[in-house]
Amino acid sequence: MSMILKLSEKELARCKEFLDVKEMNLSSAEIYIEYLTYHCRDIKKFDIEKLSKKYPENEVFFQAFLHALKIEKNDSEFNSINDVCNINDIKELNPEEFKKDQFYQKFSPISLQKNDWIFTKLNYAPFEGFVYDELDVDPDTYAEHTPLGYFKEEFPYFAVIQKEDIWMSVIPHEINTMKEAIKEAKGDVLVLGLGLGYYLYHIQLKEDIKHIRVIEKDPNVIEMFEEHLLPKFEHKEKIEIIEGDAIDYIGKEKEPDFVFADLWHNVGDGEKLYLLIKAKEKEYPHAKFMYWIERSILCMLRRQVLTIFEEQLEGYQEEDYLKARNDNDKIINRLYFLTKEVVIDSKEKLHDLLSEASLQQLAKQIF
Repeated sequence: MSMILKLSEKELARCKEFLDVKEMNLSSAEIYIEYLTYHCRDIKKFDIEKLSKKYPENEVFFQAFLHALKIEKNDSEFNSINDVCNINDIKELNPEEFKKDQFYQKFSPISLQKNDWIFTKLNYAPFEGFVYDELDVDPDTYAEHTPLGYFKEEFPYFAVIQKEDIWMSVIPHEINTMKEAIKEAKGDVLVLGLGLGYYLYHIQLKEDIKHIRVIEKDPNVIEMFEEHLLPKFEHKEKIEIIEGDAIDYIGKEKEPDFVFADLWHNVGDGEKLYLLIKAKEKEYPHAKFMYWIERSILCMLRRQVLTIFEEQLEGYQEEDYLKARNDNDKIINRLYFLTKEVVIDSKEKLHDLLSEASLQQLAKQIF
């Protein structure tokens, strides 16, 4: 028994539109990865000045972006991707908006090292492109747009690095993606993951926050934080830092009012951890859970559900979902069994299965 497909030719064609968008999303992601990995600092002030003589102001950086990636303006494949994912929507950001952040103002970047953990100062160069917020998802087509922006001037920031991986940094992306969870936190709060303490700093300032438990497994991070950052917090009395495994901790102590999870540094390493925590939400039935970059993680899960849909069209059988070589296979296999009784007889039914609310419910059952 597999996902039950009862689609007319017309509805099948309509459902395949989601597969087409998925491919566009993946192609768009590859373009951004190429740019951010190899070319994000290629654009200089000289390039902008030169291109500004040929293009309107709102197109100049996009043209520089294309030049950096050696993409021709008439590249039909790229233009098709751009039509769906709006790659040309790149914004100049005002650095002063982010420098007003209370944590950014209070904590000057410092250089510290404890074993393989480093607290240090980094910077965005003028005209360096970077992702400044969560993926923006079209609720009708599920097309994904990556918010890319830049500053015209150098922007210094504070970062935590372990083995060359940036785990936390006070940059527009972090500031924007934590705003909602800061706003929603109240009462007794459980925070999974410490990092720089950016989230912790903002919520300890709130009058409606009574007590904050922070679970962090790395003693080096705790020691650096307690010695160099915590002394400057206004309400240290609200904060309790517990060394331990955050996922194992859930359900062992009293139920909080609010839980915020931030144990990952990107979607790739975050999906499994997100799913493991979602499975434990039942331990705190009255608490509100929020997750860093949840929308982006759900985009990954949506692609996996679409993979199953596509495989069912190709005739995959149950035995194809009994073995796994990696975590991605395990997730897809589990999604197969969770959706095998779902009837898809229209594009609307498939759309509902792919919605954030539906994916969040599936996420609770995978592990």
